[in-house]
Amino acid sequence: MKMKNIKKRPILFSFKAALIALIFITISSKVFSFDYKAYRTETAPEIDGIGNENCWKAASWALINQPFDGTTSIPDSADFYGRYKIVWDASRVYVLMEITDDKLVDKRVNPSNTYWDDDCTEFFIDEDHIAQGHECGADAFNAFSYHIASVARDKNNYANGSILSFDDPNAINHVVDLGADCNTSNAINLDDHVKVKIVKDGNKYTWELEFKIFDKNYNQNSNTNIPVTLTANKVMGFAIACCDDDSGVRDNMVGSIPNHNDYGGPYPFYRFTNELGTLTLNDSVLVSSTAIKPIISQNCNLLWPNPVKNTLNIKTEDQSQHFNKIEIYDLSGVVVLSRKIEKDKTLIDVRNLLSGTYVAKFSKKDGSYEQLFIKE
Repeated sequence: MKMKNIKKRPILFSFKAALIALIFITISSKVFSFDYKAYRTETAPEIDGIGNENCWKAASWALINQPFDGTTSIPDSADFYGRYKIVWDASRVYVLMEITDDKLVDKRVNPSNTYWDDDCTEFFIDEDHIAQGHECGADAFNAFSYHIASVARDKNNYANGSILSFDDPNAINHVVDLGADCNTSNAINLDDHVKVKIVKDGNKYTWELEFKIFDKNYNQNSNTNIPVTLTANKVMGFAIACCDDDSGVRDNMVGSIPNHNDYGGPYPFYRFTNELGTLTLNDSVLVSSTAIKPIISQNCNLLWPNPVKNTLNIKTEDQSQHFNKIEIYDLSGVVVLSRKIEKDKTLIDVRNLLSGTYVAKFSKKDGSYEQLFIKE
């Protein structure tokens, strides 16, 4: 009987491996089209959980509002609500995130103990944006799945640290992920990959984060890993997923992209990078000091006020340069509003736009003109 079992195992294994390979090849082309375009910042933000730098004022918000847990619904906004912004420079990716959560729960003291059931946020980062497995083992660092605790603990006691307030000098929000060992009890400490600061205001938590970006050659047993240098037009796999724990286990998982559930059950994104969205590093430097300048050009086209709350005013003083259409894009390139310009002066109602930075594109028969503006 033992001999038969030994003989059958390679056949079964080969069949299973071939089946997985076939399915993976089939789905590998289904890379998500959800893309965040991050603008370059000339000055790195201070990671203090405040987010008042010019780069943040100019960057555009994106929502964390997609069910990640195999369901078709998300929690009520009073229970959970999330949004984020991203900027970058040559050495780091920076994220500003706002989370509204009515209750934070973290009952597992050791950071590697069933960490996905505590209140935490997962950041999925695939440096080379290649469709591959990335869960653990030999595939572990094809992408990183940073689980960052929402509750701060004492940095002086990793395995058994007490809960501390966010502003305590010894507070740290631990960062863990699976590595070469696929046993979740042996998840590795990646605190040095991410700098985190959280500020609490009632039920709203402002996260400010600084990420080092590592490629698939990362060695968890080495202390000489060097982050990659980031360059313009680089595209990385990216997604955010927030685990909401109200009862001692994960009650909801809400993310930045839809969960397609097209392979391996309700959580395929933690296994394959092709389930992630993308993060594109735009070469433009976008700061509020430049974004709010009025239009002064040979076209004499004026757009004001900037920043704007409710109504944009558009006026073309030179009729030979008259534009007949305006389109407003968000920073991901999606048209959110389009209007004809009938006269030399037009009022555009923008009160329903989310706060953030937009591009106004003025068009005419022989060309177009673009201008950034901020919606408060």
